[in-house]
Order: sequence, then C-alpha cells, then structure tokens
Amino acid sequence: MTTRRGVRPLVLALVASLGVACSATTTELQSVPYGFLTFVAQKSTAGHTALPIGTFYNASGLGVPTSTAPWDSCRVQAYSAAPAVGLGSVFPSMNAGPSIQLKLPLRTDSLFPVASGSDMHYKPRSGGAIPYTPGDSVGVVIPGAGGEGGFPAISFRAKTAEAFAVQDFGVPAVGSRIDVRWNAAQDDNATMVFSFRYTTPGATVQGTQIYCQFRDDGADSIPTRFVGSWVSAAQKTWVASRVRTYVAPVAKGGYFDFISTYDIPTPPSP
Repeated sequence: MTTRRGVRPLVLALVASLGVACSATTTELQSVPYGFLTFVAQKSTAGHTALPIGTFYNASGLGVPTSTAPWDSCRVQAYSAAPAVGLGSVFPSMNAGPSIQLKLPLRTDSLFPVASGSDMHYKPRSGGAIPYTPGDSVGVVIPGAGGEGGFPAISFRAKTAEAFAVQDFGVPAVGSRIDVRWNAAQDDNATMVFSFRYTTPGATVQGTQIYCQFRDDGADSIPTRFVGSWVSAAQKTWVASRVRTYVAPVAKGGYFDFISTYDIPTPPSP
C-alpha cells in the first residue's frame, strides 16, 4: 500500500550533513564563517507557520547548498528517518549577535541563541512557530559580533518557498516510469526534490530511497530503471519538496545560506 506520511523535513537532513543532494552546485569553503537559517513550512489550522532556526560555525571543507538546478537527476541511496545530527561536535559555533531579526510582510520577529547539545541555535524566544504565507519575502538582519568567534554582520531579503500541489500519479506498473506534475515556480531560483522511500525485501523499516532533483518547471519523470523496487516494496511513501535558497558572501571569506522549503506532505505546526 502506498501512503504519504508526515516526515522529518528534508532540509534538516540537508543542513545537518551539509550534503549537496538537493543542490545543483556547491561553493567550497576553507576555515571560514559559515551560517545558515532554515525556514521550513508547517501546516496550521489557520494557514501556515514556520519555525526558523539559525546556526553559525567556523568551518572548513563544507559546501554551500543552492537551489539553482542546471540539470535533472535521480539516484538510489540510503534513507533514514532518524533525527539529523548537528555539526556542533565537529565545528565550533560562532556568535551572530544577541538576536536575529526577521521582517515579514505583516510582522517582525526575533530569534535568540539557545544551546542545543553541542550546537547553538537561534530560535524564537517563545519556542513557537511564526505565521506567514508561503512565498512571502522575509528580511533578515544579523548584527554579527566581533572577535575571532564572531560571525560577520549581514542583512538581506529572500523569498520563501511557495506552496504547490502534485498531481496524483497513482502506483505505476513494474516496468514503467513515474510521471510527476506540479505547479511550477515563477522563477529559476527553486529546485523540486522528490524522495520515494521504501523497504527492501526482508526489511521492516524504509531504508532506501529514489532521490530526484528537478528544475522547478512543473513536469518530469522518474526513470523506469529506478521504479520497480519502489512499486514492488511492501512499504513505500513519497515526499516532494520545493527548495529555495539565498546564498551571500560575508566578511572573513565566509558565506551565509538561507534555506526555505515547502514539503508535501506538509509537517503539522506544533
């Protein structure tokens, strides 16, 4: 039986590993400040919310995920629903200032530093989610801090990922491809990611996935050679994610990456 379940947002795994799976390109870093702010859409009874999280490291050898996809690709790889592991045990956290300001069309919010294990996360003080409309532009003001452990100041405005719908493609027959259709983005700075998770013979937990990244133009397909294992699996699910990023250089040769996602199924607002 095929089901669509609420799952851990794709962006959390992306940020934790700083892999480039949902990115088309990366920029190599060498012992420089690296900061990111994730903005993951959630569904509430009144509309949508997000729980933004900012994290800053003095890191080396990392890549900067971007949502500009010059090509389409699919591959089979491992999948885990386990919570993502932060980078605080590997790279020292940096001080980005006493708070980060977020300016949305109808409100202004602040994120404050909170220790989370070996990481330092900037979150809303109340711990609550922030209401917004997917596709809104958000202004971000990071005051930064001085000294060796201070992250440089930066201000910018970025567009959040818009809501979308995926046409029902059913369960295809073994030996056929999966044609996916969705409402396309309005510009080229978005990537669509599809993750088809499934169990292998003898397994009781979904541990494999067909992972595809597509230009966000509204239509693509998963090749026949990948589909058979998913179709015949005892347990299978799929998740689609629109990913938008804003990447900007900062002082000291570093980078800041704003990563906004909208997932189907959409995680519920806490």
